[in-house]
Amino acid sequence: MNPFRSLFLSLSRMPPILMLFIILGLAVVVTMYVMGMVNQSQEQLQRERALHEQEQSAKTKVVYATKNIEEGEIIAQEALEERDIEQAKAPVDAFTSSNAVVGQIAAYPVPAGTIVSNHAIKPMAVQTGFDGKIKEGMRAITFGVDTNSGVAGFIAPGSHVDVVAITGSSENTKAAPVMSDVEVVAVGTTYQKTAGAAGANPAGSVTVAVTPEDAIKLVRAISAAKLYLTLRSDKDHTPVAVVDVKDLFPKARALESTEVATTLPPPNLPPPPLPSGGDGGFGGGGGAAAPPPPPPMHEIEVWSGSKKEVLSVPQG
Repeated sequence: MNPFRSLFLSLSRMPPILMLFIILGLAVVVTMYVMGMVNQSQEQLQRERALHEQEQSAKTKVVYATKNIEEGEIIAQEALEERDIEQAKAPVDAFTSSNAVVGQIAAYPVPAGTIVSNHAIKPMAVQTGFDGKIKEGMRAITFGVDTNSGVAGFIAPGSHVDVVAITGSSENTKAAPVMSDVEVVAVGTTYQKTAGAAGANPAGSVTVAVTPEDAIKLVRAISAAKLYLTLRSDKDHTPVAVVDVKDLFPKARALESTEVATTLPPPNLPPPPLPSGGDGGFGGGGGAAAPPPPPPMHEIEVWSGSKKEVLSVPQG
């Protein structure tokens, strides 16, 4: 027999008043059970809401850029600042310590006031290779320096310099910039800037990054003149007027003008006089007169370095 049917039959045989009390009791039990479940759900919701509010109000430390950082620039300590912000506003990949950023290479320009994230830094595999420090379209070229011409060793990878060429001696000395705002990518064999370094790093050579066109001009300057470096402030990128090293050699221009003069046709000279004699120039006793001597030539001395050449040209 169905147990529910048996229970119903048992209840139907009870007095009505007793049945009413039983039904009320069951209703109270069910109501209390439902209320308990509702209260438990509300308490769980309140706990989760309080935890969420606590997370929203929690603070975390992030790294901000205090100045504009250019693409490919080695990030220095003075370009960074640690600040506390709400954890909910911090990017997931934000750096939390400036020590983790100093000495890294920027993968793209980072404006001042921006949170520095991991994706703003070049991967370490790219940073470890020297060729990763050369920007696309640029060329690296190395030349020698000494203590005086290399700013006493205070130039470091990432510095920006002007290259000044000097030629001649005594009153014929000339000096002028041949390169402006050039980036130094290596000093000697060091191409990573040492974080927190306070001393000089003297070296016998520097490597700079220039355009292919400027590389030709710089090679010509290296072979023809003594080069000095002038160190710029890290905030100064104002270009200066530059010259080609050949403009520092006026004698070279004089040689060119002399060579042009030698290619000109000789001036028109008068024809030699006809021979004269007592018999109309034929079989005379005195014979034919000798032609006049040619006019003297002009001699021009041309110096190319220590080599002397003498050019002779007719008088005009």
